[in-house]
Amino acid sequence: MQKKLLIIGGGSAGTILANSLDRRDFEISVVSSSFGHLFQPALLYVAFTNVKSHIVRDERSLLPPHVNLIHDQITAVDLNEQRATSANGAVFPYDYLVIATGMRTDTSQIPGLSEINEKYGDYHSSIARAQRLWKRLDSFPGGTIALGQGSPIIKCPPSPLEGIFLTDELLRKKGLRDKSRLIFFTPFPRAYSASPMNEIVEPLLQEHGIEVLTFFDLDHIDPATNTLYSIEGDKIECDLPIVIPPFKGAEIEYLPVDVVDPDNFVITDKETLRVKGTFNAFAVGDASNLPTSKAGVGTHLQAKVVAKTLSGHPAKFDGRTSCPFDLGNGRGVFVNGSYEAPVTKARPTRTNHLMKMAFERIYWSSLRGRLDPVMDAYFALTRPRPASKEQEPASTNV
Repeated sequence: MQKKLLIIGGGSAGTILANSLDRRDFEISVVSSSFGHLFQPALLYVAFTNVKSHIVRDERSLLPPHVNLIHDQITAVDLNEQRATSANGAVFPYDYLVIATGMRTDTSQIPGLSEINEKYGDYHSSIARAQRLWKRLDSFPGGTIALGQGSPIIKCPPSPLEGIFLTDELLRKKGLRDKSRLIFFTPFPRAYSASPMNEIVEPLLQEHGIEVLTFFDLDHIDPATNTLYSIEGDKIECDLPIVIPPFKGAEIEYLPVDVVDPDNFVITDKETLRVKGTFNAFAVGDASNLPTSKAGVGTHLQAKVVAKTLSGHPAKFDGRTSCPFDLGNGRGVFVNGSYEAPVTKARPTRTNHLMKMAFERIYWSSLRGRLDPVMDAYFALTRPRPASKEQEPASTNV
């Protein structure tokens, strides 16, 4: 008899999982608030290079015909009764549940941020806001640009630095770098949270004349003057503020209520990916509170772990991440790590940059599982080495 599997969320994690299971064993339903599947990493290039490639596809085209795709918004999940309820009042009972809702931006956490991001845009919320940011950058006549993140929780740890490096590159191409001041602010004690990669990043920031303000915990913004104030009492005055908003878990009410943390991320076992206190509910991708970076490779591997578990094969997630990091000027690096392996220094190369640029082309096929052998080989070849006794514990934010 088929088991009822309910997947909440039609992003990369939910899509990979639905494509990885045997239709003979599962009756699969995917509930998604949008049928447009966005390749989210491309928002960086929409905002800083005006890329116009096709970065949204119909979710239905990415799933096999036997998967039931439902356009609705899940608002409540009762883990005790094994059912989910939608905004339209529909009830979805399940035998197994996978929460793959991703996470959402929340500008309300920082006074003044909603007005700033509405005016200038950002590159983590939507295509429209990324395009708005590009228009501001393209027409920027010179002055001070301040870029940083609004809270420690972020979708992709390299993305703030990618933004400042690409801003620097753009201004140089337009002949405006000598007329501009670039400030990078971060709540962390160094420019990049993982120390080994910071040893690569900080010299590059100095080389490009980019100022760095550490321990800058954004408290509020004055939209009238574009002044950013930190909890510590520091301030940044600028002409163009580019602020990555804080993130929170999806707006879903859970029973029992203690399965989510204060930011509504689902409390998840870091190896089995089971939701706290359950045996038949899992959380994958950005929806979970796993102690590792929220990056696409981790999402892919988590979906595969859950697929194996549901199919009766023992599997555990090892915390593996592999974040592509664009350092500007055609150079890039991959930040690799896991629960047991600390991030290590890696040499920036043009090959790494080209690999990141090529990923959009293979992304859609990887969702369908068509590149599983290639992906498995890549993960095996780039597996990070466990830490020795002399090394520091692995960073949880690579």
